[in-house]
Amino acid sequence: MKSVIVIPARWASSRFPGKPLAMIAGVSLIQRVYERASRSKRANAIFVATDDDRIADHIASFGGRFVRPEGDFQSGTDRIAAALDLLGDSPCDSYDQVMNIQGDEPLIDVAAIDAVIGVLQATGVDMATLASPIESDEEWQSRDVVKVVTALSGDALYFSRAPLAGAQRHVGIYGYQTGVLRALAALAPSPLERAESLEQLRALQNGLKIRVVQTTRPHLGVDRPEDVARVEHELARQE
Repeated sequence: MKSVIVIPARWASSRFPGKPLAMIAGVSLIQRVYERASRSKRANAIFVATDDDRIADHIASFGGRFVRPEGDFQSGTDRIAAALDLLGDSPCDSYDQVMNIQGDEPLIDVAAIDAVIGVLQATGVDMATLASPIESDEEWQSRDVVKVVTALSGDALYFSRAPLAGAQRHVGIYGYQTGVLRALAALAPSPLERAESLEQLRALQNGLKIRVVQTTRPHLGVDRPEDVARVEHELARQE
């Protein structure tokens, strides 16, 4: 089986315009994510899916691969699905699984990426994602922290921004069987997806199974300009 990582990266952001090209200790955010993801032992290829020439030119400058899907997209999932036919010189169906890696997580755990790919390949489940323990009441109450409740099987029962009994913290990496991603993108946004502003609820409400893989901690992402210093501090600590 073959898998591909696709990193959605758009210029517009209400909280941080131009975020992919923000410098993190001398290296752009998108380059850090790309280079970290390239350490995956299970992925066969990596692409950035972008809507902007500035990002595309920058990806090319460090030898990365990118695609430019055309259209207006409701979510990163929809952008990645539109990119499928543009991946490389061979038909997209040569990739059995597709990983959606967020372009704002320069400290992403590569072992977690490979764990999600491994679950998809071993079980054939429709989708897979990550979760970690909630570490404080502040996290549990925060609407910025997405929560997930799972069945005993490990499949997701529900995702919400509201506090949920027995919930874990959702970590926003998604893996899809390629055919599932195509089918999902062809569906209209579901009522629960609209109510919670969570794209993964489109999958659940349409009967798809999402396996939740455990990880020890959430990734430190860049949502706002003030997050840059926090990430730089963590990078310095790890060196």
